[in-house]
Amino acid sequence: MPDLTLDQAMVALKTENQALADQLRQARCDLHRLGVADQNRVLVYAACTGAVGVLVGVAIGMSLVAPRPVARPK
Repeated sequence: MPDLTLDQAMVALKTENQALADQLRQARCDLHRLGVADQNRVLVYAACTGAVGVLVGVAIGMSLVAPRPVARPK
């Protein structure tokens, strides 16, 4: 990668920032078009659903493993 001057780096950062802002704006527009007005609520629901999925997976995994006998000291 060639060495950039400060001005070139600032122009590149501004361009990248604008592209990311446009992507965020488009994502918000898509969510609003789909009827999701409160993105925070959607994020909370997604996090809760993921946590429940992990707990169910752990419970199923633990139920499939046969318990081992505990060795008692003599």
